[in-house]
Amino acid sequence: MSDAVFEILRKVTTATITTMLLRKGIRRCWMNGPKPIGPAGSRIVGRAFTLRFVPVREDVATIESWGNPVSTRAAVEEMPEGSVVVADAMGAIGAGIFGDILCARMKKRDVAALVTDGAVRDRAGVLMSALPVWCAGVAAPASVNQHEIFGGSYDLLLKIAWQL
Repeated sequence: MSDAVFEILRKVTTATITTMLLRKGIRRCWMNGPKPIGPAGSRIVGRAFTLRFVPVREDVATIESWGNPVSTRAAVEEMPEGSVVVADAMGAIGAGIFGDILCARMKKRDVAALVTDGAVRDRAGVLMSALPVWCAGVAAPASVNQHEIFGGSYDLLLKIAWQL
């Protein structure tokens, strides 16, 4: 999309956009649950970098697997400047999928924002990162207690983490 389209979208409410998409036959174009974690700010518009988390499998979620290239840390390093990270956590809020360290890294990489139907960790640290975040809650446990990033290899992750 052109910069001109992004400028137009910055002036349009999400309610208007979802109604326009409904008129085009797109009925499920939002996430349930995300709310701003900090004070309300300006609208964020950008290309989406999408991630999907699935329920953890006890047989593969080992301490050794945490260093696997298919990880949230590796995904952060692939997020383009100006992108809006949209992370589907299947509405599970029992464990945080991003915390203060990863949000600070996203901010350092000039990621525009994070939107998730899951939880984040370390609320105070996430706020200090200054990354705009919309989430469904806050939870202390790490994501590996409840989620794993979807994908059998990093190449597959990059195909799933497509950009609009």
